[in-house]
Amino acid sequence: EDSSNPWCHPSAALHINPNPSGETMEDATSFLNALERLVVIRMELSKTFGNSSGGIVSGGGVEGTMDESMFDHDNIGQDNDTIGNRSSSSGQLGTNSALRMMEQLATRQERAYERLYTFIQYFLGIGSATPNSHHNVPTSSNDAGRSYSASLDASQFGALGRFQDGDDMDEAFGHPIIRRALRVLRHSPAHHVHALELMASSRRTEVTRRFLLALTSGYGGMAPLEMRAHDPVGYVGDMLAFCFRAFRVEGELVKTLFLSEKEDGGLEEKEQDEEYDDTIDSRPMSASELLAQSMGGLSRPLKTRLSQVIMSLASQGGAVTGDGSGGAIQPGDDEDTSSSLNRLVAIYSVSGLLRFYCSAIEKALEKAQAENEVITESPLLTTCDECLAEAADCYVASLRAYGAMLGSHSLSSSQTEAHLAQRAIMLIADERVASPGFADDALDTVGDDLVSKQLSLSFLVSTMVDAAMTHLKTLDGTSALKSAVNAASKSGLDAKETTKWMALIDEKEQNLVEVLVGTEADIVLEECGLGAIRSAIKDMDRVYIEGMTMSSHPGLSRKEVEAAMKKFYSSLFSPPIPTFEDVIKDAQLRKIARSRTAQIVIDLYQEVYGALSSERGGYSDLSFLEHDPNQVKALLSL
Repeated sequence: EDSSNPWCHPSAALHINPNPSGETMEDATSFLNALERLVVIRMELSKTFGNSSGGIVSGGGVEGTMDESMFDHDNIGQDNDTIGNRSSSSGQLGTNSALRMMEQLATRQERAYERLYTFIQYFLGIGSATPNSHHNVPTSSNDAGRSYSASLDASQFGALGRFQDGDDMDEAFGHPIIRRALRVLRHSPAHHVHALELMASSRRTEVTRRFLLALTSGYGGMAPLEMRAHDPVGYVGDMLAFCFRAFRVEGELVKTLFLSEKEDGGLEEKEQDEEYDDTIDSRPMSASELLAQSMGGLSRPLKTRLSQVIMSLASQGGAVTGDGSGGAIQPGDDEDTSSSLNRLVAIYSVSGLLRFYCSAIEKALEKAQAENEVITESPLLTTCDECLAEAADCYVASLRAYGAMLGSHSLSSSQTEAHLAQRAIMLIADERVASPGFADDALDTVGDDLVSKQLSLSFLVSTMVDAAMTHLKTLDGTSALKSAVNAASKSGLDAKETTKWMALIDEKEQNLVEVLVGTEADIVLEECGLGAIRSAIKDMDRVYIEGMTMSSHPGLSRKEVEAAMKKFYSSLFSPPIPTFEDVIKDAQLRKIARSRTAQIVIDLYQEVYGALSSERGGYSDLSFLEHDPNQVKALLSL
């Protein structure tokens, strides 16, 4: 025997080459083939003589020592030939002799299962071959393995055991011999169940170790993730990307473990044996259960850090820097206003990232389910879902707080409440378009779940526009809100919602235009001379008695009216209608406002003209009325 041959001594598996020689692979394959043939022979004997020996032995202590032959396939092969020859003349054998042979065969088979089970532990560095626990603490990014002599024990290895790096360890778990060994070991349920549990525990430790290393010291050539903690969006994105890569790697590794190589060279999923009891504890772990177990250790530190970032962004005060900050401080902004807006956009961006990775994990699990794999709850998906709900709640609270503080933000900056609301809507709408988490929302069709409603553009627009409408006093503000709604519409806001909010803003705009036009029309009437006549007519109406004439009322004498008309007619060559360029930036709205102002002047002239030329006027000579209302209307047409 060669004491350094890992197929003879399980402890030598600590030093096995990841790519063993063909001879070594042939030895291992022969042993596993012989062990599977042994199962078939025992089943045939059980059918012939009954199962008085208790069936396949699956328990008991460990017989033999490590210096016994690990894969003594020659002996097992000889046993197979002997049993086969005896089976052909089974009619000549007594029942007692057959049962004794079955008991001896069961003992030898159990010893082989025990050694195979031990070999798996040493080959993968799990169970009794797990490295020292104090080496598992990820205090350094140095992943390099070390060269050891064959006499060293597993406890003397570092965190990676005999492996050179993480990739080397992953390759060991996907090694063909391990897959085949697990297939053979399924005939010994106790060993099979415990081996899978040890694998799951080992992968859980390794995945968590890699994540903590990636955070603090860097992993796989990357800089430490904690270095980007000042940029919340980038920090969260890097952590989620690392965890999702780990999830995919573990998924492929677990899938490989649950594939077995058939004699014809094909691959098929491992079938469950009838030898397992119906109790949950005795059943082997499924692929999804093993994946959930391996990702479970990573979920807690991930959730802790995600929650810290979300709560930090939701709190008042402080600044957000980095790519996800929402932009630089605008002219006229104060630090508190920009900080509030930047944190609001950052929370929305974090929510988009969480939504994207939740969707990606769900799709991966759905794909596995489509392949007839029973899916168990994924700790990583649960963590992302919980953090997404937390981020959405914080976003809603921050958005409402920002809307409630529009007035105070406007006082501390040079921007109106409407312009501040516009900035918030446009920045978040742009972030929604850029974020992969909302790529499936071509239109803002609100889903049934609460998170989709909270992160919808409909909720954003309704919250911001409602808050800004109470402060709306200028037409510039209505233009800003219209621009914001248009931007949201281009980003996916539902057409019905767009029409609804545009109608409300138009109604408010019309009211503001009426007020502005009325104010400017009064100024125009005073400048052109009609204002004094209008005031005098109103005074007369308050004291009017039957038989009173306008010519006898103060302010409406022929001389005063004639002077006012001359002033008005002279202004028709250059009407003092305001351009509204300083208060209305929309050219179409400016034209409407000028037309309405001119119409007020035309209507008043028509009213005055009719009153002065009526019997109530009392004027014997109306020569001062040079133009009729139609002529004035033609001159003032804009």
